[in-house]
Amino acid sequence: MKKKLDLKTKTKLIYSGELLLIAIVFIVIAILELTWVIKISNRHHTIFNFVTLGGSALIIGDFLWALLSKKRRKRVCLLDKILVLPIPLYVIPFDIISLATKQPQSYYQIGMPLLFIYVAIIYTFESFYHYKYPIPGLLDDLDEQKVVEENSEEK
Repeated sequence: MKKKLDLKTKTKLIYSGELLLIAIVFIVIAILELTWVIKISNRHHTIFNFVTLGGSALIIGDFLWALLSKKRRKRVCLLDKILVLPIPLYVIPFDIISLATKQPQSYYQIGMPLLFIYVAIIYTFESFYHYKYPIPGLLDDLDEQKVVEENSEEK
């Protein structure tokens, strides 16, 4: 007879699975770009530079928010925020150099896949880590959902 999984285990499995799926997508894109199967146009390259500059600002802002807000710090995993900090430290100079000097295609098609491989490594690690140690905010949300379900059953 199959044992039913409780809500906490199901949620951890789904969340960890999502992180692993994201890691797989990043590694596939990195391989496709490194092997030049995906060829990036100069227009796409420029748009990507501006998008990643904005994303880098968001990563830094999110880290500072998690670090400075006691309420937010209780709900997030600081390890997640710290692991992604090297991304803007790599992307901001990369983007500025790319935009200022109009680097050749090969510069981009090697530089970005390296970043994607790093992101894939982070998400792979986090998928296993968060199965063992779920994000506190996720557990809080599960507890709140359980209380709501219990209250609705009593009525």
